[in-house]
Amino acid sequence: MAKTDFIKRIQKRLSDKGIKISRSNLKAEISSLGFDYSALDEENVDTITQLLLDKHQNTELTVSEPEEITSAPSDEHHASTPNTTAITNQQKEQLITVQAQSLGIELNESEITDISQTVSDSFTDFVSAVETINSLIKEYAQSKFDEVEQKIDASNSNLRDYINNRTTNLQRKSVEGAITTKEVLERKSSSLKSFSKSLSAAFKTQ
Repeated sequence: MAKTDFIKRIQKRLSDKGIKISRSNLKAEISSLGFDYSALDEENVDTITQLLLDKHQNTELTVSEPEEITSAPSDEHHASTPNTTAITNQQKEQLITVQAQSLGIELNESEITDISQTVSDSFTDFVSAVETINSLIKEYAQSKFDEVEQKIDASNSNLRDYINNRTTNLQRKSVEGAITTKEVLERKSSSLKSFSKSLSAAFKTQ
């Protein structure tokens, strides 16, 4: 059975949307997204196709001419700079999901949303967006690892304190028990001596 050519399938889907990419360049772009182009599956095809469509379609979005920007200075801060790529919240979340999976990091929907809120709305190119998102994912993962490590340290510290306290209590009780036993034996010894004296005195009077 012939092996499915997923790269060719992605290439055709992009071509149908008017995006022409050579096979070698397509492999490079797939790798830049964190996928192994030699081990793709059906799910990867859908995800990669959508990401590349978003990338190449959005690179066509540019800002107005400079004179139009200066004519409306109050809105200047809302405009993108020339040669930038806009990225929507949905695209951010898709990229974060894909990149997290490629890094072997599992994120739930809430965590993906948290990270996406720290991602800029525009980048100079698609690769810089991927690199930024990778960095943010690693930082987020690091904060989670630190949090877990702190909990483990606290748990270990509590366990050590518990063991130390129990050991101290046992030692104290052992010492108290030894003292009590000594006192009891001394009292019994004193009673025996007193009884012995009384017994000897009784024999002498006979």
